[in-house]
Amino acid sequence: MTIHSVVIQKLLSTNAHLGRRVAAHHFKIYTYGHRNAMAIIDSDKTLICLRNACSFIGNLARARARFLFVNTNPLHDEIVNTMTSRIGCHNDSSWRLGGFLTNSSSPKKFRSRNKKLRLGAVQPPECVVIFDTERKSSVILEAEKLQIPIVGLVDSSMPWETYKRITYPIPANDSVQFVYLFCNLITKTFLYEQKRLASEVAVQEDDVRDEVQSVEQGKPYVAKDETSVLPYESLEPASDDTLEAKKLLDKLVVLKTNTALGEKMGLAAPKSLTEVRNGLTCLDLIANHVESLNSKYGCNIPLLLVNTINTHDATLKVLEKHSNKNVHTVIQSSGKLDVLLSQGKEYVLLLNSDNLADVVDQTILNHMVQNNIGYCMELTPPSLAKVEEKSPHSHEGKFKSDLYNCIDGVLTRNRARANPANPCIELGPEFEEVSDFHSRFKSIPSMIELDSLKGKVSISAQPGMKIVIPDDTVLEDKKTQLIWATL
Repeated sequence: MTIHSVVIQKLLSTNAHLGRRVAAHHFKIYTYGHRNAMAIIDSDKTLICLRNACSFIGNLARARARFLFVNTNPLHDEIVNTMTSRIGCHNDSSWRLGGFLTNSSSPKKFRSRNKKLRLGAVQPPECVVIFDTERKSSVILEAEKLQIPIVGLVDSSMPWETYKRITYPIPANDSVQFVYLFCNLITKTFLYEQKRLASEVAVQEDDVRDEVQSVEQGKPYVAKDETSVLPYESLEPASDDTLEAKKLLDKLVVLKTNTALGEKMGLAAPKSLTEVRNGLTCLDLIANHVESLNSKYGCNIPLLLVNTINTHDATLKVLEKHSNKNVHTVIQSSGKLDVLLSQGKEYVLLLNSDNLADVVDQTILNHMVQNNIGYCMELTPPSLAKVEEKSPHSHEGKFKSDLYNCIDGVLTRNRARANPANPCIELGPEFEEVSDFHSRFKSIPSMIELDSLKGKVSISAQPGMKIVIPDDTVLEDKKTQLIWATL
């Protein structure tokens, strides 16, 4: 049973899905259906709203924001009081005078008139959490005037004028069981953020102490959280054992952002559908590479594609020939993150769909797992001369040439080339579009021994004219300008 199923069962046990007999039109997005003239709330939508609300509360708690918890239902008093006492927030369940938020800056003139009235703090809160939204419409109106975000439980009978003022609505039945669950989530969120904040403060104090000691000893100080750049050669290689490799790769997900169109190249299709060689596109090579790893090690690496409206249909046509492979388009489904986490996936390789240089590297993945690293970026040297054979980083459109070999969807440097750097070639504006490039070359020329065009070679033709260069012609230190002649 997945984590998602367990949470949904927990929500159902609290009767959170039971709505009222009247379902307002604006509430239908949260309604699963009707039974016995009673609206049934979709538990999946409730879970999503709960997650968003707790994330928002956690972000404010990390910033030490002021909260106001509003509850006038006596059945919830003990639950709310227990929650506020654990998280260290004040809770006042007594009746308040209208305008206690909008008039919070000047409450003293009311105190002498009736000391029993509780008018709240002088400083307005930065978030209002309401457990019985139906009874506290005045609080909602005042919070909206002060632009204070509201987190509140909403039901199927709530009018639109009240519902539209709730910043983070949580569609659910305000039963005692669900309020207890909601308060428990808020408590855990607060305690987690408080613990995290305390650890950050402790780390900062340790850094200050270490910096003082380094200054006193005359040594250079390096912060503990400073980003470090490690040479690839210094990383410990991954194990050659197949079982260890399978265990490592089963934690990985390959995510490709398939959003770019090849308009600048004269293509109406996505850049990932550009043919590389032998009729294979970038997308074909990516799918073949992932499938080769799955077949070799018996692992299950899913390939996820983030499409847009402009790239979705064309991508599906290419994926038809990869129907037997573990390829998903994120635009077609939702809740992928929960599913991947339940499958034990921990790391994501995020790349552009037309990036063929960076592939799944077990050495880098093993380094992240062994050192518990949450984020890692692969950097390349600024000079082409320093690029090594292992990965064609700066391809610049040279993948179609014989500079690279394609094995299992991975393009590697051709060992027949002695120079590790790519040739230096600059093409004019006449070669910007792919169709123009193909019209000017019969086939891709061999560049195994090419470092640069010999000497200074400049070839230009008048508009509407063309220069035909015969095969096996050597151009060296030539500047050619022809109007009608043929070279």
